[in-house]
Amino acid sequence: MPRFNPILEQLATYPAVAVDAQKARLLESGRTVYDFGKGDPEEPPPSFIGKALCAAVADRMPYPKVKGSLAVRQAIAAYVLRRFGVKLDPETQIIPTSGSKEAVFHLPLLVIDRDAQDRGVLFPDPGYPAYQRGALFAGGDAIAVSLSGDHILRPWEIDPSIISKTRLIWLNTPHNPSGAVMGMGDLQRAADFCRDHDILLVSDETYADVYYAQAPHSLLEAGVDGLLVVHSLSKRSGMTGYRSGFVAGDPALIARFATLRTNPGLVPTDFVNAAAVAAWSDDKHVAVRRDIFGKKKALFLDFFDEIGLAVLGREASLYLWVAVPGGDDEAYATRLLDAGIVVSPGRIFGVQTSGHGYIRLAMVPSLEQCKAAIDAWRNLEL
Repeated sequence: MPRFNPILEQLATYPAVAVDAQKARLLESGRTVYDFGKGDPEEPPPSFIGKALCAAVADRMPYPKVKGSLAVRQAIAAYVLRRFGVKLDPETQIIPTSGSKEAVFHLPLLVIDRDAQDRGVLFPDPGYPAYQRGALFAGGDAIAVSLSGDHILRPWEIDPSIISKTRLIWLNTPHNPSGAVMGMGDLQRAADFCRDHDILLVSDETYADVYYAQAPHSLLEAGVDGLLVVHSLSKRSGMTGYRSGFVAGDPALIARFATLRTNPGLVPTDFVNAAAVAAWSDDKHVAVRRDIFGKKKALFLDFFDEIGLAVLGREASLYLWVAVPGGDDEAYATRLLDAGIVVSPGRIFGVQTSGHGYIRLAMVPSLEQCKAAIDAWRNLEL
């Protein structure tokens, strides 16, 4: 029998897998299911994106390049300029990726020396599981920073003894699962702090275009030196299955990241990049999606206010982060299954206990399904 990587045994079941298992059991029993678990919205991308992909499929498809086509990098640069007012060089400051998850998972490999004393990777807790898992598989020390209150990670508030052993810090704004948004002042201070301490600062901004009041800022607005950002078309354009995103920022870091990526061959296909050109070049479909998600959230926010549940995530993201009565998120999520409602217990997003006492709802079902789910939830509450 082969001997396996012990990290595989140390990690709990990946959250999305656990939620899918709950959903499958309900479906097998013949129940009507309202799935607010995994963040994969029902609304498809606009048809012009699929048409762009199909038009790019040729008889012969040679190996794609790590840097992708100039066209996709130019489309991304144009998007960043429109959206954040930041000018990027398509030749040196952008790399297209196969979605954001693989980029998040592999970025620690850029800076971690598994034999060094300083191999810390700091990440928000609760948070996206790939932050911790990528750090562990890279041989780093995965250090969860417990969030509460406004759910903002502020590097300058962390113990200096931990900072001295840190090589990478993850920000996530808008934050998954809470929807919290970092202001420009905090982003600038975080950037300056990490530059002063020679720490790579990376901002996961995959929900930057899913907002309901003010548009969130990007870390790139704090200058690119020593900084990278991660973006994705999964939520912005509904392209979850396309696996398309990008990493952008400091040209020296991008050059090293490109070298890293030639080794495992992490390269989006040319036809997916063609679809990405279409998606990044259009903002109208994003506004339509944002309006739909906003209407879904409004339904639940009214309902939660009615029944007295405290909610984070009002500002941005696909999610609502809801404090549950009694503080037992797992028990509350299990109770909701009696009404056919699938949500994520907050604890599955936490390494420590930061997610305990909350449930996360992803605005995935249709507007009509959301209304039906609220009726079912209300009957359960009564």
